[in-house]
Amino acid sequence: MEYKKVLKFLRIIGSIFIILSLLEIAFIILLNFTPFILDGNSLLLSEFIYSSTIFPLTGTVLWLFLVTSMCCYLIVGIFMFKRSLKDDIESIPLAKFIVVIGMVVLMGAFIKMNYLVLLGKTAITTPFTTIHFQTALYNMDITSILPAIYWVSFMTVNTYYLLIGLTITAVGIKYTLQQEQSKKS
Repeated sequence: MEYKKVLKFLRIIGSIFIILSLLEIAFIILLNFTPFILDGNSLLLSEFIYSSTIFPLTGTVLWLFLVTSMCCYLIVGIFMFKRSLKDDIESIPLAKFIVVIGMVVLMGAFIKMNYLVLLGKTAITTPFTTIHFQTALYNMDITSILPAIYWVSFMTVNTYYLLIGLTITAVGIKYTLQQEQSKKS
């Protein structure tokens, strides 16, 4: 692998991270203003997600962690994109940098997937019913189809982050091995 190709790979991955993160942030903003019909009352998601009487504190904390992780992926994407524009880093440190970034992305994606699963299992408690958050998102009697589409897109993007974390790490390991091999010969 050539040095310029590795930088181009980082630039492409960084720009994809930026686009997906901005898309996720837009979806989370739109999801906050989606009306939910709970026990005959129409509430916006932002009204009951921060209400301790309807949504437990753990769910609110998971929601905030989810939003924070989306912002972190945006920062990682910007960092990768800016790093790929500079030619001041040598090949071996670049290879190690790619391995570390790949592992960070992979661990972050596993943590974010746990947030999504736990948030989906969080109970929404009203005076008359109790329903899980993910079930409420998919129930057409409670809300429209858009929250379900947003929720599936969060899962899809996170699956992409898992796969791209593996890919970045593999490219970094391959590039590291090539640099060490060329250094020996």
